[in-house]
Amino acid sequence: MNRLFAAILLAFATLSLPVQAQDKAPPAKVPALGEELTPFGAVRAGNKTRAIPPWTGGLTTIPDDAVPGRALPDPFDEDGRWFTVEPADLDRYKIRLSAGLQELLQKHPTFAIPVFPTRRSAAAPQRVYDESVENAKRAKLGENGLALSGARVGVPFPIPANGVQAMWNHILRWRGESVTRTGATVLSDATGSMTQTLYREDWLSSYAAGQDGRPLFYRRTTLTPKAEAGTTLILQGTLNPIQAGFGGWFRTGESGKVVRANDFVYDRPDPATGGIRTADMLDMFSGPLDRFDFTLVSRREMYVPYNAYRMNVAGLSPVDFLWSSHPNPQFLRYELHRVWVVEAKLKPNFRHALPERTYYLDEDSWQIVMADHYDAKGNLVRYAEAHGVAYPQLPGFAPAVEITYDLEGGRYVVSGIDNELKPPVFGKPLKPEDFAPEALVKKRRR
Repeated sequence: MNRLFAAILLAFATLSLPVQAQDKAPPAKVPALGEELTPFGAVRAGNKTRAIPPWTGGLTTIPDDAVPGRALPDPFDEDGRWFTVEPADLDRYKIRLSAGLQELLQKHPTFAIPVFPTRRSAAAPQRVYDESVENAKRAKLGENGLALSGARVGVPFPIPANGVQAMWNHILRWRGESVTRTGATVLSDATGSMTQTLYREDWLSSYAAGQDGRPLFYRRTTLTPKAEAGTTLILQGTLNPIQAGFGGWFRTGESGKVVRANDFVYDRPDPATGGIRTADMLDMFSGPLDRFDFTLVSRREMYVPYNAYRMNVAGLSPVDFLWSSHPNPQFLRYELHRVWVVEAKLKPNFRHALPERTYYLDEDSWQIVMADHYDAKGNLVRYAEAHGVAYPQLPGFAPAVEITYDLEGGRYVVSGIDNELKPPVFGKPLKPEDFAPEALVKKRRR
């Protein structure tokens, strides 16, 4: 427990709280998970200016006007816009903006950041909270941070002592035990051209279910265009890559040969995004932690994408809210939230197309909400955002769409657009066998 208390005090030090002179200071009160801190390690209280309110449990009630089979109505539709950060306002607000947002304001006179009142809507079931509190006492890292043991169901390290622990929190954050969703990925370029592909994604977390074995499974299947229908990617995660490495398989079309795709964990360009994202940019970050040194920098108050219901309106077509170089700001929503800042730098003797990154992790959910990606020359070349919403039926908080900007090429890609489709289905019965390469072979022979 001494190590846990020391980590708690270290985490609170990053909040820059005033400290009295040592000879006058009373004994420090150790903040407790579930009390001063939420079960996920977030600061329960609001900030001094009250712009960030206290966390009171998040959004756990389905609105009365919800329609089955459609996206949930915006629970905050009566919120007025607080203010808008436009390109001319960059110097005034840059201290609360990611490098990527600053770059978008500098590159695009039409881009703006509409800031709304902060709504701490992230929530999780009580059993996930209970396990997260216990994980703070039992979770351990081995193999230089690559292997995780002792954790189950909840956030592994609600009070992180380093960047590796924070990244494990993102990888294993609560999103339900399974989810199936169909969504469009739209690739837009500066000429106004848009290419749309439809995918079905299946995701299973044995970890969230408290089961042993591989913790995470992912399957992405192309539905349209017809010429690519049936093309499938399968990924299998691991808690200990030394004992059991990450698994990956790929099949082209309905009848193609199933081939290993184990390289789909690092900087291989993801064909589903026109190469804008690398493989490890899936889900903002996924895959092993072995190639980077992760440094936990601070906990900061920043403007981040949050409660993206304006962009997740049922019936909204991509052409209604996607402009050539960026989305129409009228459909965006940013809020002031505390985020953990983690810097990643490529280790010596390794290669990666994007060797430096900065990740911004929401303290209430451990979701990476923004990520800056730099090339070997230190140039900011990619910027990614996860625009999340609360799903009270879980309850949980997860991205509705992810946006990644190619800052050099003037392109961007938006994935997960399901406004004209059915919303995600949580809790669908899925088994690890559904994510095995044999499942692709069986489907081919039907």
